[in-house]
Amino acid sequence: MKKITYTKIKNIALLLATFTLVLTTTFSCSSDDDKDDIINKEPEHEHDEITKIILQFIDKTDTSIVHEFAYEAPEGTTVLPITDVNLPAGTYDVEISFYSPHNDHFHNVTDDIFIDDADDHFVFYHKVNASGLDIVYADDDKVDTSGNKLGHRTIWTLSSGGKATVYIYLLHQPAQKDTNAISTSQLGGEIDLEAHFSLEAE
Repeated sequence: MKKITYTKIKNIALLLATFTLVLTTTFSCSSDDDKDDIINKEPEHEHDEITKIILQFIDKTDTSIVHEFAYEAPEGTTVLPITDVNLPAGTYDVEISFYSPHNDHFHNVTDDIFIDDADDHFVFYHKVNASGLDIVYADDDKVDTSGNKLGHRTIWTLSSGGKATVYIYLLHQPAQKDTNAISTSQLGGEIDLEAHFSLEAE
């Protein structure tokens, strides 16, 4: 049987101590890195509920003519306001944008809705007492992963003397996304935002 000398035992002990030191240093560095990651990590941008939208109307006959109308219903509003929209008769490419209050400013969350969370959202345009107004979802409208149009871009045709009230609903997780629906009951889901516009041809 081989004798284990004191020197060998000392060498083994030294190796174990060195290995332990390496492991301790590695985990310590890793832990410090994790702490640095947590400390230096940019906070996620949290938003309150969406309270503002902007409708941009671009005249199809002259794209340099642009009209914008804002709708805002501050948090806690119990009676929804109505935004008046007065336009010359004609056909317009219309794009909708959504905004959420954050500290002392509004943050544009349009891409969050139509790109990041496209599968969960749909914008429904409900015409009430409409005369001389037609709204269709545009060919270049944003779509979800199933190819359903979402209502980001629409085309509005306003006839001479036309007028209507348009209720706009941002729906969350609707059961279906039917661009030909005539009421929200056909679509299901929850209403993230409801906005009212009174439209009339000048």
